[in-house]
Amino acid sequence: MTNRLPAMFRIVSALHHNREEEFVEACRAFQKNQTDGRVLLQDLLRVCHLFYGFPRIVRSITLISQQLGTLEQAEEVATPNHPAELGEKLFREVYGRDADPVLQHLQRVDPTFRHWVLSHAYGTTFATTKLSLEERERLSVLALVATGCWQQARSHMRACLRHGVDKQALLDDLLAVDWLDQEAQDLATTCIHAEALQE
Repeated sequence: MTNRLPAMFRIVSALHHNREEEFVEACRAFQKNQTDGRVLLQDLLRVCHLFYGFPRIVRSITLISQQLGTLEQAEEVATPNHPAELGEKLFREVYGRDADPVLQHLQRVDPTFRHWVLSHAYGTTFATTKLSLEERERLSVLALVATGCWQQARSHMRACLRHGVDKQALLDDLLAVDWLDQEAQDLATTCIHAEALQE
């Protein structure tokens, strides 16, 4: 587990459960214990909007600014040139052999949403995050399991395994958080084992 992931898990767990006091304390500890902790915290919360939506993240960022103080100048991340092209490149890197089937599926069900996935989720959010690919993907797996998005969770499990995260690390992640009920843990464990056999 990367040294920042346990602290990130605590933040996202509190965010997931809407436990505001715990969320503030987890954010305060993260900000204190990491180099550039506030910038990384902002970045983590920006990434989390992909799983928890804009309203919850706006509320969380507002809460942090009220409790921990606002940066003199919050970091503004520039949107990359040609985000859809950059997003597709990153999407293909993450998804590997699964990229074409997923993109074809999105094109069939909603071409506009396919464009949003590539340009916003991948070409803007993931392309500019300070989180490593491993951190981003392991957080994605847990958030997707917690929100019951099993097909997407399995895609990100495969991405983790494809990019060098071993099966045991993914299994350990399931036990390192308190945001998954036993049924979700058990199903995620089965999925991780199944995906590891395919890689």
